Amino acid sequence: MSVERDYAYLIGRVRVLERSLLYPRLLESLLRAEDLEQALRVMAEVPYLGEAFQGILPTPQTIDKVLTDHFFGLVSDFAKQPGGEDVTAFFLLWFDVAAVKLAVKHFMVKKPLEKTYPASFDVRKVLRFLGGEVGEYFPTALGQALQEIQEFLEGHPGNAQGVEFILDRFFLQEVYNLAGHAEGPLRKWYHAFLVFSLLRGVFRARYQERKPDALRLLYFENTLLGEREFLELASLPEDKIPEYLQYLGFAFVLPEEGVFRNDPYYLAEMERKMDNHLLMWVRQYRRGAFGPEPVFGFLFAKSIDVKNLRILLEGKYFGLEGEVLRRKLRECYYE
Repeated sequence: MSVERDYAYLIGRVRVLERSLLYPRLLESLLRAEDLEQALRVMAEVPYLGEAFQGILPTPQTIDKVLTDHFFGLVSDFAKQPGGEDVTAFFLLWFDVAAVKLAVKHFMVKKPLEKTYPASFDVRKVLRFLGGEVGEYFPTALGQALQEIQEFLEGHPGNAQGVEFILDRFFLQEVYNLAGHAEGPLRKWYHAFLVFSLLRGVFRARYQERKPDALRLLYFENTLLGEREFLELASLPEDKIPEYLQYLGFAFVLPEEGVFRNDPYYLAEMERKMDNHLLMWVRQYRRGAFGPEPVFGFLFAKSIDVKNLRILLEGKYFGLEGEVLRRKLRECYYE
């Protein structure tokens, strides 16, 4: 009963905060805005989130910071509530890995870490650890990943792609562990996210012409996508990919049936389809009165809103046409 009561409280908070989620009519208003200044006036009317945009400096850097801080603040607040630790673990992990990536990049180019992404711990510890200081404590899995990075950089100095693969693998292994402790819909969602992430990784590596040895840094043993199939996707001719995805059961991620193109624009379309699939999966549980699904769905919807607002507001800053931006947008949680 205690767990159900905790989720009921969190769902109650979601019902209050869901007014801040984007919806199609609001996206249309943002698309029609003539410039960034007008788009920010539209944003000012959004409950809760609009307050964060009051009087900001209209630059991509400021917009990114406002969106990131708003979302992280929301996740952190939910994490502190009874029952919130488990349902926010995925999102805090997401933030932590992004912050660690930035810290490692600064370490590699020997620059001080003056600004960073928000995280659940002080990421300056990462710089101290990689710099050889002893006594820095990390959770076991993250400590092992950082140790692997340290050893990798000794043999491959300056290889930023390899470091990113190692950290992406750490992230996906932790998502796999979350799935192992989850039940029902969330377990399936984590599994779908993991497979989509591996597909993104392998297709990105294709157009970047990465070698299979580099891709092995990303892969880890799991029951969802075998290593042989993963590496096949990296090496098959372009025209054979749709058939192989059909065989694996993932052909639905292709923007055009039976067509695969080895370029970043096509991958961006695939990623859009993947995000929409993940959003639609949790959307069906949004009216639930119990369990973690409505809370998780709300937080994932917030992450999609952040992605959409980056596309729209930064697009307005650079003067991109509305139809160009529309093609990049993900669906809204509320139709």
